[in-house]
Amino acid sequence: MIRTLHALRFVFILLIMLSHVIGSAFDFGGECGVSFFFMLSGFVLSLSYGSRVADGSFRTRRFVGRQLLKFYPLHLVTLAVFVWLDARLGRIYDWQHLVPNVLLLQSWIPSDEYFFVANGASWFLCDIVFFYSVFACMWRWLNGLAPKQLAVAGGVTAVLYAVLAFSIPTEHVNAILYAAPWTRLLDFCIGILICRFYQSERGQKLRASLNQSDVRFRESFTLALLVASFFAYEALTPKLRCAALFWVVIPPPLLFYAAADRSRGVVVRLLHHPVLQRLGDISLEIYLLHMLVFREVHTLLRYAGHHSVWLAGVLCLVLTIPVAWLVKRYFTDKVFLSLERRV
Repeated sequence: MIRTLHALRFVFILLIMLSHVIGSAFDFGGECGVSFFFMLSGFVLSLSYGSRVADGSFRTRRFVGRQLLKFYPLHLVTLAVFVWLDARLGRIYDWQHLVPNVLLLQSWIPSDEYFFVANGASWFLCDIVFFYSVFACMWRWLNGLAPKQLAVAGGVTAVLYAVLAFSIPTEHVNAILYAAPWTRLLDFCIGILICRFYQSERGQKLRASLNQSDVRFRESFTLALLVASFFAYEALTPKLRCAALFWVVIPPPLLFYAAADRSRGVVVRLLHHPVLQRLGDISLEIYLLHMLVFREVHTLLRYAGHHSVWLAGVLCLVLTIPVAWLVKRYFTDKVFLSLERRV
């Protein structure tokens, strides 16, 4: 496990949570966080299973099934709780909207009525399952291309994406460019390519140089890049900023913190702290539960007559972490172990 990247799971989950607390004024946090996790998935899967794909021992069906055991039960529980809470308020979901969510197919349907139903955060899982399913094929293809072929493929992809992005209506940006698995597959592929460089001879030299030098300047650069991207985000059209902007922004810090994991940088040492490591352990639970916690906190504060956005935000952030820890310890892990024994 690369400890820096493990801790960064929580950092970027925090950005996503803040985007939901603050609202549209901080859409940057959600879109930056989603891009990071899609690229991280491609990187981590390549690092962990690339050799098995290469020698033919990787089994997609078995891998996807095991990953589903980790999050699908919690997905079903959170979905059921949202449906129950809304039913108490008189809001009944159309079964046509619920079924794709139950089956984790919602992001394939280009409509907010499908992929933002109930626990809206679960659309992410639909994309992840698709990435898991095509991982072996994409890994073989991307690692089989020579550098010149890769450059040509990248150029063609960029042109086709630009044509698509500027030809669709603005109201369809979320459905097609932000959530659709077939467009977000590009983020996942970038993660695979980052790992390809990380494992290359040049990547090994980079790791060696970082572990033997002062990395504070490069840490500052990666942080400055993320801050600069926030201001760039505000200036760009939604057709570019919801995904394409982060194809430039996320790879440098992702590669740097992976390569610098054994260095003595200030940020690296902070990311190695046991607290951040434990928070990284529960990042999935935080993601799946945070909107439910947010909903209940806002409801309770409204009944109490408090309307402070800051108070609601602080309570949401503070309460989500212990709830996620309890759910992981007493539900997610136990259900996973129980189901794994039976499969």
